[in-house]
Amino acid sequence: MRCSTSVGSRLVAGVAAVALLAACGEGAISGTNGDDGGSEQVGDGDAEITLRYAFFAPAASFPAVQMEEWAERLNERTNGHVSVELFPGGTLLGAGDIYDGVRGGIADVGLDSPAYDVGRFPLSSVVSLPVGFANAKVASRTLLDLLDEFEPQEFAGYEIITAFTTEPARLQSDRPVSSRDDLAGLEVRGSGAGVPALRALGASPVGMPMPEVAEGLQTGVINGYVSSREVLQDFGLAEQVGYVTDYAFGVSNTFVAVMDEGEFAALPEDVQTEIMGLREEMMEFASGYHDDENVGGALEWAEEEHGVEIVELDEGEQDAWDEILSELITTWADDVEGNGFDPQEVFDRMTELQEQYTAEFGEDR
Repeated sequence: MRCSTSVGSRLVAGVAAVALLAACGEGAISGTNGDDGGSEQVGDGDAEITLRYAFFAPAASFPAVQMEEWAERLNERTNGHVSVELFPGGTLLGAGDIYDGVRGGIADVGLDSPAYDVGRFPLSSVVSLPVGFANAKVASRTLLDLLDEFEPQEFAGYEIITAFTTEPARLQSDRPVSSRDDLAGLEVRGSGAGVPALRALGASPVGMPMPEVAEGLQTGVINGYVSSREVLQDFGLAEQVGYVTDYAFGVSNTFVAVMDEGEFAALPEDVQTEIMGLREEMMEFASGYHDDENVGGALEWAEEEHGVEIVELDEGEQDAWDEILSELITTWADDVEGNGFDPQEVFDRMTELQEQYTAEFGEDR
């Protein structure tokens, strides 16, 4: 396990408020009385409830698979009382807009990525440090526990419905990279904590939304990207990259699903209970699906269908990368100081949880 005492990374993305669906007025939650079809206030025990759930990535991506599973389980456990309309692929709200869209009533439930905006979500960024998480199962349990224990200001006014992560990121490129010399000057798409990590190792980080990466590779704007490996298949990127360097950076991405606190409180108590009962359950589903099927299936597909090769670092080179990235951990506490929490306390608690869950779920892929 790679651990140290602090990390520095800051990616500040502007989050635009979306004026879509202004006619919804009271918000997107709707209730329908079975007798006359008229609108009812949420919380009316006779109302059927429809929740609008927004996410930015395609329906085939593993967070969107989680959305669909959540919708089915909630509908079943409320005996059909609650239906969920799914809006994956940015069809309702795009990345960075979703939390504000939930606050504004455009969506009732929103799943977005705090890792895309470290400046807005400083506490959540701790799990993106290069500390050697074994897989998504370990990192997801750690993230959800941290959010529960510290109740960070970054999610003030929201009810957290669930939270989970990807596996640690790996470099995926159009040429083999087995050393810092190979990486020097390479144009590599990165986000969040991946940006300073790439820069520290000598690459040239490029900011780019994930849906644009395939075109960036095709046109030569970038030579690769740092991400968890399911994107080889989910985004069809195995067609553009031929190599995966087997070195684990920080967790590639984090996902937190939220509702507005007021809208959540307006739901009937039994519906609130069922939603909160799914909180940990969906974290387990998403991280398990990601590790066991999503990543595993993508690697097998990429190797068999596109000849993608795994590149190993020799022991000395891996130690050198570890040492360089440990310097980033040293600066993280300074970068997030003044955000309503003690960075060292959060980091220490994260490493405790990491060790605890590694013992239970730490089989690496």
